[in-house]
Amino acid sequence: MKKLLLTLTMVAATSLTMYGQGRVLFNNLVSGAAVTVRAENQGATGGLTGQNVGANYSVQLLWAPVGTYANDLALEAAAVGSSGVFQFFGLTGGGPSTDGAGLFDGSTIPNPVGTSMPAGNYTMMARAWYNTGGLTYATAGQGGFNTGYVIFNQAATAFPAGAPNTTFPAFTVGIVPEPSTFALAGLGAAALLLFRRRK
Repeated sequence: MKKLLLTLTMVAATSLTMYGQGRVLFNNLVSGAAVTVRAENQGATGGLTGQNVGANYSVQLLWAPVGTYANDLALEAAAVGSSGVFQFFGLTGGGPSTDGAGLFDGSTIPNPVGTSMPAGNYTMMARAWYNTGGLTYATAGQGGFNTGYVIFNQAATAFPAGAPNTTFPAFTVGIVPEPSTFALAGLGAAALLLFRRRK
């Protein structure tokens, strides 16, 4: 009798946990949001928009409390969970309507199991990177390889409601200039303004 009661208690607790657990379907199959990859670091066949968007690129979902985040680092610092890492479809380049390049399907998140996402609203970030250059988003960026992200708001629903597809704007994956590059550009613009005033 004690074993039966213990089993029933564990099943009930598991059911309640699942009932309150939020879920989303992490993909761009339904929304069709394009992930454009710029030409840098795309290998010997690089140079065309969308080239090598496939197994050479990884994508991941992070979620944080609803808010306004200045950039990827700000959201990452506030993140309360993250998905596993998934690869894009397509091995040869092309596009969503030819070989599936730029499309991905991470299935139901949270994944891996055990990552918490209570039902509710979140600010989320989909981030992608050239995984041949770096195993993680951070190492790819530090190595000067293609990275990109988009921040968006999304509701996560709990069972028995169906998991909603993530809907986010299109974004570009490319090399992000170093802050020193921006500073140099700013100095150049300031110098041009000074010369123009003197004339």
